[in-house]
Amino acid sequence: MSTENIVRFSILMPVFNEGRHLRKAIDSVLQQTFTDFELIVIDDGSTDSSVELIRSCQPRVKLLQQCHKGAEVARNNGAAIAKGEYLVFLDGDDFFFPFALATLDRVIRHFDSPPLVLATVLFFDDEQDVPVPSPNPIEVFKYKNYLSRSRPAGSATRAANLTDSIVVKRSVFVDVGGMRNSSPETFYNEDSHLLLKLGTYSPCVIINQPVTTAYRKHATNSTGNIVAIAHAWLCIARAERRGEYQGRDKWGRYALIGGRTLQWAVRYCWPGRQRKLAIELLFGTLPMIAVALVNKLLRTFRRTDPPILLQQVNETDDAPNLILSKAKT
Repeated sequence: MSTENIVRFSILMPVFNEGRHLRKAIDSVLQQTFTDFELIVIDDGSTDSSVELIRSCQPRVKLLQQCHKGAEVARNNGAAIAKGEYLVFLDGDDFFFPFALATLDRVIRHFDSPPLVLATVLFFDDEQDVPVPSPNPIEVFKYKNYLSRSRPAGSATRAANLTDSIVVKRSVFVDVGGMRNSSPETFYNEDSHLLLKLGTYSPCVIINQPVTTAYRKHATNSTGNIVAIAHAWLCIARAERRGEYQGRDKWGRYALIGGRTLQWAVRYCWPGRQRKLAIELLFGTLPMIAVALVNKLLRTFRRTDPPILLQQVNETDDAPNLILSKAKT
């Protein structure tokens, strides 16, 4: 690919019957203060007005169409034609704050193009007004890799990974084989699956502030399907035992999977009257849960690094100077 065609970011937006919220999602990308990007919207067999809406935004928006195969296949298809140095994911019912891409670009430049950056996502209720947060200061944590991090990543309101929070170098995404070729029924936990594949790439930078993306909570969110997500964690545990996730840090992967399965069994399945499934989770991943508990204990004895603050000093500069400092703990 000719270097003249490369842009900084390719935003991949899978869409399935999101006509109600899609305009806001697309506008939130097109109105970014940082403009070196392309927006690829992948329609996943919508039967509503989504395709017509997307076409009305051309040529600023690239449209791909596929029969209903699910979000992971859609993102893989979008990545296959992407020209961005980095892939950024955004669902068709969520939206960016205006400074999202500018924040990502500043962090990427400061840390010499890390393979993986995790942004912070704000959850909000459908139809709730969401005020635009301040873009400054930029507060980040840098870790050897994703598996070595000592704090949750992805959400401003709860410990969660979300695909919307993942920013990955396109070359690295290709190197790990992209996402799964799952189906609309089996795509759950696609974020955790991808992050486990990326787990040992170094470094991993987590943006703690500002919030860059808003995640819309509504009745059809995939994150509300307790049974499907529990089964997805069992599938991820089996994938780990098969050796699907590469890298030497098996301890880190066990700790991550065990911690999540324990959390899902105790916090969601058992109170949700899915007790048989909770027991299946606990016994099906017992060695991983044991590693997670030991790892949590060991972390209490480790020194926690303070966040790094990046403060913009010139709002009008296209490549602003940054003040680097350690935040007080």
